Order: sequence, then C-alpha cells, then structure tokens
Amino acid sequence: MEFITTNFENLIYIYEHIFWLKECLTLLQSSLVFLLVLWILRRKQKIEFLLYLSACVGIACVYFGDNEYWSDNDILKFIAPAALYFFYNTKGKERNAILFAFLTPYSIISYEFYRGLEFAIASMISHSLIIFSIIVAKNTYYLSLFISVVVGLLFNYIGVTAPPSTSELFVNPALITLATIWLEIYKKNPLYTNFLKIFWITLICFAYFGSWFFYFIQPFVAYFFQPNLS
Repeated sequence: MEFITTNFENLIYIYEHIFWLKECLTLLQSSLVFLLVLWILRRKQKIEFLLYLSACVGIACVYFGDNEYWSDNDILKFIAPAALYFFYNTKGKERNAILFAFLTPYSIISYEFYRGLEFAIASMISHSLIIFSIIVAKNTYYLSLFISVVVGLLFNYIGVTAPPSTSELFVNPALITLATIWLEIYKKNPLYTNFLKIFWITLICFAYFGSWFFYFIQPFVAYFFQPNLS
C-alpha cells in the first residue's frame, strides 16, 4: 500500500513540476488509447466497445482535468488521433456511426453545462457562431483552415487562462464535429467532411505542439490577461 501511495505522489509531482516528462507520459497514454481504438475496430461489436471507451475517456478526462493533472490540451490528445483516423479510413454511414459512438459519450460527459445559466447561454452562442462559420467556410480550403486555427487557438487559450474544462464548455471539438456531421447528413454535402478533415488535422497540431507553445508564453498571458471565471 505504501508503495502505491509513494508512486502516486511521485506521479502528482511529475504532473505539477516536470513539464516535458508530463508531456511524454501523456503522449504515451494517448498512444495507448489510439492503439486500443485500432484493436476495437477489428471487433464485431466495435460500436458498443467504442461507446464504453468514449465514456471511460470522458470520465477520466473530467476527473484528471478538474484535479489539474491534465490540461484541456492534454485531453485533446486522447480523442484527436482517433477522430482523424476515422475520417481517413472509414466511409459513409459506417464512419458516421463510428464517430457518433466515439464522440457522443465523451461530449456529453465533458460538457459541463451545469455551471450556470449564463455559462450555458454563452456556450450556445459560441457554438452557434462556430457552426455558422463552418457553413460559410466549408467551400474554401483557406477559410476552413482559418476557422480551424481560430478554434484551436481559442481552445488552447481558454485552457491556459480559465478553470479546467472551460474549453469544452465554449469550444467543444466533439460537439462541433457531431453538429457538422448532422449538417452533412441533412444537407447531403460532402464538403462538411472535407472541413472536418482539415479541422482535426489542425487540432492534432495544437494538441501535440500547442502545449509547448502556450507553456512558454503562459507567463506573459497570465500577466496581461487575468480573467475572473469560476
């Protein structure tokens, strides 16, 4: 028991004080989740397994995120690789079913709408603006890339300056993806899929490199911007 307690305390110390080692450990953990996803895709009951995995990832992200072991950007590492893989290696109705199974439980668990009415209203407005931007930008590669970069910057910036899980409340990549898929199904327009491919490629770049960038500029951000969110 003492051995377990000691190792847990060491892990906490690593996550709080040794940034590069924490990033390496998070990369290893996210790689294991991605490998598990690949294994699940070979099973006959892959939809059920993906639902369970998504729920487990969501619960883990909320717990470790709220306790500040994982940043919002760390959490993105656990879903971005699999989401991008689905877009490039599955097609049509199968792809949509897999994405809904993988993203829906996570999005429901991570979306902390219960923080308050003002937060819920602001969340609805922010996501509505993003979806409207996607509708406008989907026809153009550069506009799609621009919107994706803006979402990635907002996700990282909010994650650095606000309390844990605030990014998912205002800029939730899983909710954005699910809403865009529904638009594609309703409009029967494949350009939405093209946008989502660009979107998740951009988010992967932010997930794996954004933490390093914001780590070095965080002292400046904290000095000039000190929001009072709770």
